[in-house]
Amino acid sequence: MMKETYSSETTTVDDNGKKDSMTTTSVEKEIDGNRNGSYSYPYKASDGSRAKATFMNNGRSKTILIEANNRKFELDFKNKTPEGELYERSGISAESKGDSLIISQDNNEIALVRVNLN
Repeated sequence: MMKETYSSETTTVDDNGKKDSMTTTSVEKEIDGNRNGSYSYPYKASDGSRAKATFMNNGRSKTILIEANNRKFELDFKNKTPEGELYERSGISAESKGDSLIISQDNNEIALVRVNLN
């Protein structure tokens, strides 16, 4: 048996007179009791820059796709951490912790916070 679920929510916000929109999407497939899915969330850094992170699970592997500044980085799931999950590839790592996403490369660390749609 196969079951698919799709959802998308776009919210327009007024941030001190500046109009902006954010979209969160999810896709879930269940085939013979096995769940596959992807979930996309908007994130924001302390300097105001934005990124989108899509968490994907195809049943065989888990990855995260981070899109920011017209660039894309796909990282592989490494392990669960006490507070979330760790992803790595090619010297870049990202740790999800609740509503936070910490991206590290060399000695640089970028802290992102999930944008609240409410």
